[in-house]
Amino acid sequence: MRKILSFIGYLIMMFIGKTLRLSEVNSLTAWKKCPHSGFVFAIWHGEQFITFYHHRGQGVTIMSSLSKDGDIQTGILKLFGFLPVRGSSSRRAERALVEMIMNAKKGHSAAFAADGPKGPYHKVKPGIVFLAEKARLPIIPVCSAAKKVKIFEKAWDKYELPIPFSRAVIVYGNPKYVEKGDDIEKKAVEIENELNKLSEFAHKHFWSKDLKNYMKNNPRPKILIVQPSRIGDVIFSLPAVSAIRKEYPHAWIGYFVDERCAPIVEGSSDIDEVIVFDRTKLSLKYLFETFKYLHEKNIDFSIDLHGLFKSAFMVMLAGARFKIASASTNGMRELSWLFSKEIKPEKEDSHCIERHLAVSKYLGCSAENPVFNISIPEEAEKKIDEIFSKNGITGDKKLLIIHPGGGWISRRWFPERYGELISKAVKELNVRVILVGGKEGGADEKGLNEKVIEKAGVKVLDLTGMLDLKELAALLKRADVFLANEAGPMHIANGLNVKSIAILGPTDPKRTGPFGKNTVIIQHKVECQPCRERSCKTKKCMELVTVEEVFEAVKTKLKA
Repeated sequence: MRKILSFIGYLIMMFIGKTLRLSEVNSLTAWKKCPHSGFVFAIWHGEQFITFYHHRGQGVTIMSSLSKDGDIQTGILKLFGFLPVRGSSSRRAERALVEMIMNAKKGHSAAFAADGPKGPYHKVKPGIVFLAEKARLPIIPVCSAAKKVKIFEKAWDKYELPIPFSRAVIVYGNPKYVEKGDDIEKKAVEIENELNKLSEFAHKHFWSKDLKNYMKNNPRPKILIVQPSRIGDVIFSLPAVSAIRKEYPHAWIGYFVDERCAPIVEGSSDIDEVIVFDRTKLSLKYLFETFKYLHEKNIDFSIDLHGLFKSAFMVMLAGARFKIASASTNGMRELSWLFSKEIKPEKEDSHCIERHLAVSKYLGCSAENPVFNISIPEEAEKKIDEIFSKNGITGDKKLLIIHPGGGWISRRWFPERYGELISKAVKELNVRVILVGGKEGGADEKGLNEKVIEKAGVKVLDLTGMLDLKELAALLKRADVFLANEAGPMHIANGLNVKSIAILGPTDPKRTGPFGKNTVIIQHKVECQPCRERSCKTKKCMELVTVEEVFEAVKTKLKA
């Protein structure tokens, strides 16, 4: 008869479980892929249903009471693929714990109703802490709730039975480790506080539409920053990312970025994972793999900092519960506003950095004193040391680093004038000059630099195409002055607070120019500014910039 009742109970639970629309928070994806790595799941007695259903078939060992009801429960647990161990706090407790410890040492995780079979309600008993210590496994607090639920108020544990077809959530806390010699009672109180906090989130805050409230109470909210664009755009995003990290230190922050710009954010203490989208691998298979990977992350909310179709497409793939976006340089375009809620800045003519910071302010973060967290590894510093040693750069002369290129042809000051400027600076200011650059916008900057050097007619160290972004950052840090057109390297230097001079032409510095007080901007106004002409034929705005005024700016900056 008990076997029949167990089977009926199993069928009922399977039906209810199959109909639930279940979400995970702080999910243990790695655990599900490798169930024998070993955890002790701590749960409240009345919240067992969803957790048991969700972790069925994973060989988890669990204690079941010796009562008649326990016989039926044991049968159900076996059908769900658990390894029941018979015992309770009042009968056969020690032997049951020993069995659970032995199973754990064989590679099986364990689940433990932390408040025991009889309560008191939501009070952790020390057995789970003892088990974790002896089995040398971390404790994972787990709580769950359903939007529509039948609560058995007369039961001591206020057992919760989800209503079929309702929404449900399972919330995982962060691992708690029990070391030899830890105070068992204090550890039990720590687990109890964590479980109560998770239970409150599952029952109350998870369903809230208040994003800040959701973020504050989530044990580890998952945030995805989407910025699959160019170097300058990635640099513009860094202050907002730092502000979010400061306000939500407990969050997981992922950064979705183009493979060309990934080194800028790699190694940042503000970012937990850099998710690289490699354009060279673009195919339907690659898009599907990206979609699958992002969905396995169970992103809580995404932030689109680009506002174009390609970033909106990635937002769609991520499938976050909350989706917000920056108004970016020119607002959300290409239907990107269909996918995310646009957060607009206080002023329409705000700089792109301020526009991104408006998003962080919306999340309750401070937008004061923007921070550009650019990580420079030791290997990059050593590479620059080797270059300096090889080329006799000892620090006896001030260092002027120049980037004469840029993605837009219309943003480039003329190579001949750069050559004249270098010649004049070397002869009159006694500086050492280094040229940097790469390939941007399909235009080969190597040939451009050769024109500059030919016109200069003096000794110049040409590092064009020889440095990656980390090495470039390591080099720019050592500049006494950096001179460049508006392009990625200029924004990197700005983020590193390097004394700089920026030559601007067709763009609006209020929106996309260098941000901060350590950069001098040289720009002449013409009637067609600002424009979006990438390959302007007249380049009137650049024609007006003279060698003499740039030289005077360099001279002044060197003395500053």
